[in-house]
Amino acid sequence: MALRYLGPIILVVALTGCGSIGAIGLPWNRDRQVVQQQPEPLPSTATAPVESADLAPLDGTAVAGMPTDGLDAEQPLSPPSGSQTAMTAPAGDSALSRTDLLGGWTITSTNDSCQLFMTLTSWTGGYRASTRGCTSNLLKSISAWNLQGSEVILAGQGGTPLARLASSGTNRFDGQLDGQVISFYR
Repeated sequence: MALRYLGPIILVVALTGCGSIGAIGLPWNRDRQVVQQQPEPLPSTATAPVESADLAPLDGTAVAGMPTDGLDAEQPLSPPSGSQTAMTAPAGDSALSRTDLLGGWTITSTNDSCQLFMTLTSWTGGYRASTRGCTSNLLKSISAWNLQGSEVILAGQGGTPLARLASSGTNRFDGQLDGQVISFYR
């Protein structure tokens, strides 16, 4: 009785195997194979020889024999208008730039301590900021930051300033947020 069922099963397996062998492109299906043609290589073109020259120093002084394109060699070069440059603190304070503020910080207020992250992605109110793990709705609402002189401005939705913080030491900033003391540090 087991032999009666075994025969049809073997036949189905054998026929299934034959069909799948042809489908995977084994040599039994040579007449269906498509020969892919390689594109012809592009002809080479002649290029002008590479020229070399000395670059002007960063301080803007001229190099002997180098054209100055109408620039006064005595005046230092200044960045083009509209370019992003690091904002520095007023004279007397240590220089503070946007890149000094990038990354993760611990932010604290009266009843909360959580993480603050600052990036250079343009955002309403300056640059993108986000908090993680905050319980205070005010700290949760921080979505932007900016640097104005030596002050860090933390802003909420729509770029509304929430807090102004000043440096109070290496990698520490203190200020006020809605009447509460606020700090961020690392």
